[in-house]
Amino acid sequence: MSEFIPPDTPHVPDFLEDRGPAEYFHGRTKVLDNFGKLSKHTVQTRRGTTMLIQGAPGAGKTALLEEMALDAMEKRWAVVKINFDDLYNPVHMAQTLGKPYISRKQTATKVDSKLLSIERIKEVAGDSSVSHVLERMESEQGVLLILDEAQYIGRFFNTPNELAVASTLNKLHNGELSRPVILLAAGLGQTEEVFRLLGISRFKGGCFVELGALGKESERAVIQDWLVKEGEAKGDPAPWIDAIAQKTHGWPQHITAYGDAAAKQIQRDDGEMTPAGLEVVYQVGEGRREAYYKQRAKGISGKERCSLARLIKNVTPGKGLHREDIEATLSQDYGDSDKAKSLFKKAVERGILHSQDELYSIPIPSMQNWLISNYTRERV
Repeated sequence: MSEFIPPDTPHVPDFLEDRGPAEYFHGRTKVLDNFGKLSKHTVQTRRGTTMLIQGAPGAGKTALLEEMALDAMEKRWAVVKINFDDLYNPVHMAQTLGKPYISRKQTATKVDSKLLSIERIKEVAGDSSVSHVLERMESEQGVLLILDEAQYIGRFFNTPNELAVASTLNKLHNGELSRPVILLAAGLGQTEEVFRLLGISRFKGGCFVELGALGKESERAVIQDWLVKEGEAKGDPAPWIDAIAQKTHGWPQHITAYGDAAAKQIQRDDGEMTPAGLEVVYQVGEGRREAYYKQRAKGISGKERCSLARLIKNVTPGKGLHREDIEATLSQDYGDSDKAKSLFKKAVERGILHSQDELYSIPIPSMQNWLISNYTRERV
């Protein structure tokens, strides 16, 4: 008989591995199909480009990158996770690629009728360019460079390395290297704008992705994996899948939060899915969900959160507002357009607001409810 655990004393720990590769991955088939077609075309034409995955924190960007990397490796591509310094420093890039940045050449010469071997330095990466180092990279097919948290490329603005970074990005984007190379980048909602400011104004069709929630079918498949594969649930998991899906809204971070809690609870109950166990899952999942929202809102003051809550109070979930309308409304609160623009930018950077087809909204209905219930003026 399973042990009853009062809902106010959940045993499931707060720790949650909700970053990096997904424990159970489903969906994103359109993106993966486009990447497959891109990699095939790149090999055929020997001209690479950039593919950008943009989305709010917790949307599953890193997990998607991992799946795309696995796909490339299966096709015998060289896959390398690069750093920001690699974009301007050829020595850094050579070291990341695992290649010596000094090339030595053996030559033979005669001295007093004796044949001697002399080693000469042929070239040094520091005297070449990043693109030159990439062109020397060997692979059976192509080279896939992965850059996560790509929004931080903006740190190079107005620095001595800005021109070199822009040059590398544009050569990669325009396929100007003598070998097939794809830059696969992922970042938060302002990443496309950062790339644009560095000279990349347009992506090929299917090569710019605004990542949102999972579809219903994929969401349910992931939840089922948590219950059955991880938790080893006995019986029909459909009722629990239905119940948990009501809380997760297709959002990968939430699915992991509730799925992990459910698996641990089912394990504790020897594979049984009990009503008391589901209440524990609800409590743990809600606590993790709220901690996630608080982390996202960190750095945004209470007054600023109130402004954002009033802004979206009457916006239907799934709908959005234009940037100009958001900034105009915020300007009324502060009487300062610069302050309004700064708050808008901060909300996008923190993933509070997310762009979809030029409209900005809070990407998760429960997060919108959390902001409104805690930060509308009446509530405060």
